[in-house]
Amino acid sequence: MLVGEGTSCRLKADSPLVRALGGALTLFATILARKERVPLTEVADHLAIYAVVTGEAATDEGMILGCWAGMMRDAAEDEGRAAAD
Repeated sequence: MLVGEGTSCRLKADSPLVRALGGALTLFATILARKERVPLTEVADHLAIYAVVTGEAATDEGMILGCWAGMMRDAAEDEGRAAAD
């Protein structure tokens, strides 16, 4: 099974665990965004940069972080479409 089926992430790992943690991270980032503290896209962008840097030393960890960044980016895009409706 691949992590992130249905999202922008494709990674062989403990899929349920990675998706659960990514979802939790996205939830907290969404709460911060709704409180107008930090936009969700900004959190996703910073996490993506961190994923690239981490991936240089630890490929698997970088891929997981990248997956989470993708989950956040997807949530931000969904939120943007919902707000436009």
